[in-house]
Amino acid sequence: MTDQIVRPDGTGFHLAGGELSVTDPDARTAHSTPPVDVSVTAGLFGNADVDLTLASWSRTRTDDPDSVQPEEGRLVLPLRTQPVMLNSLPSKVRVQLRTGADHHETDGAWQLALHFRNQAGSSLTWHADLPLEAFGAGWLAPLADLLTIDDAQAVAQSSSSPTLTLVHHADDEYYELLVDGQQAGLLVYHLIGSHLSITHTVIEPTYRGRGLSWELVGRALDDIRTRSVTVSNYCAVVSRFLGKNPQYADVLGAPRP
Repeated sequence: MTDQIVRPDGTGFHLAGGELSVTDPDARTAHSTPPVDVSVTAGLFGNADVDLTLASWSRTRTDDPDSVQPEEGRLVLPLRTQPVMLNSLPSKVRVQLRTGADHHETDGAWQLALHFRNQAGSSLTWHADLPLEAFGAGWLAPLADLLTIDDAQAVAQSSSSPTLTLVHHADDEYYELLVDGQQAGLLVYHLIGSHLSITHTVIEPTYRGRGLSWELVGRALDDIRTRSVTVSNYCAVVSRFLGKNPQYADVLGAPRP
């Protein structure tokens, strides 16, 4: 494998929309608003004690009654979202639904999608089939594990060694791993002054199982090593990598000249 570092311009990922959908065999003829309230909340880095509502829908919503759309056996409800930066979110978000008595609380019947975009044209989608825990007290849903890279194209694994390219989007605050020129993963961080916080590692599902998350983490940490910053880690993937690779332990801690 060969690795390269490219440094393009761009902007960070922010929450730019979302939708809640429910399986409904009568969706094609449905015209009324489903009796459901939904909220997606999370604490922010630096202010974890205060929950921010990232996305929501209310059964009392009346500003756009035609926004509920029947679509091939399901109903789709567009969510109100806040333009929160992905790199400011923790590893889990809380999803909570309350439904009317005539809507079944069933695993997989309800799906939730959140869309993150940047001004450079890249986008990510977070998609979850909601479990029963989402009804009532709420479900603590993993963020990075359910993110996919939109328009990513998988390349069949071959016996030859693929070319890995590490792209550092410094303005966007993330590293991108390309496999033979195709998007395979992201490592997202947040930089405030001279302190860098690693928040999420995302590997496109079609590329999982190839050891690429550690390739991405190792190359990103090699680059971070060259900076005069202190580093904190909030990403479980990076924690596992550091546990197996003690030679990178020096990356966390005091700034390097």
